[in-house]
Amino acid sequence: MNELVLLSPSHIITVALCITAIIYLPKFFVNSSDAAKKYLAYSIIFLLLLNQVMDFYREGLVSERWQDGLPLHLCDFSTISVILYFITRHRDFFIFAFFFGIAGGGMSILTPDTVYGFPYIGYIQSQIGHTMIIMGVSYAIIIDKQRPYLRDVFKALCYASILLVFTYLMNNLLGTNYWFLAEKPAGDNLTSLMRPEPFHIIDLYIVAIVICYLMYLPYYLKDRSQN
Repeated sequence: MNELVLLSPSHIITVALCITAIIYLPKFFVNSSDAAKKYLAYSIIFLLLLNQVMDFYREGLVSERWQDGLPLHLCDFSTISVILYFITRHRDFFIFAFFFGIAGGGMSILTPDTVYGFPYIGYIQSQIGHTMIIMGVSYAIIIDKQRPYLRDVFKALCYASILLVFTYLMNNLLGTNYWFLAEKPAGDNLTSLMRPEPFHIIDLYIVAIVICYLMYLPYYLKDRSQN
């Protein structure tokens, strides 16, 4: 099995395919019928749920530690937010998925939490699962014309802070490492540049704040230019 190398041709091609699908697949459905748009939404939901089932099997059942397969990672909460958005069309679910689905999912696509790269099944599953999270957000932006506002950055950070405390308590209860609050993720990723545990949590939180405001910056500049 090939170890994951971030600059390998297979990983670069995979990332390019993921980004292309995220941007252009929803655009392909913009002028389609409502039934076709629902089909796309249901397909995203199906793949997200399938990814969750595979996560529970691979991380919980195979490892014989069911605690490690629970949907308590940040990207799991983003997955739930995307699914609930499609069901309810409630903006708050879109807002959470926008900031943390794109940030967390994007980081996971670029730097997967796997030791092995393509064609390792865990690598492929991770790429598809995180692509579906961001595609759910791009569907909302491109087809439903959703967008964040400045007040939504603070709102999203508040939701994330509440979930962070909840996840920290669950980690202590279950002896798990959700959100990588106990230990940094395996492999070559951004946390490699951060301080040792547990101080990496502070670094991650600061990075999350900066990333959220940077993600809103294009909308801020666009609004300013139109005034």
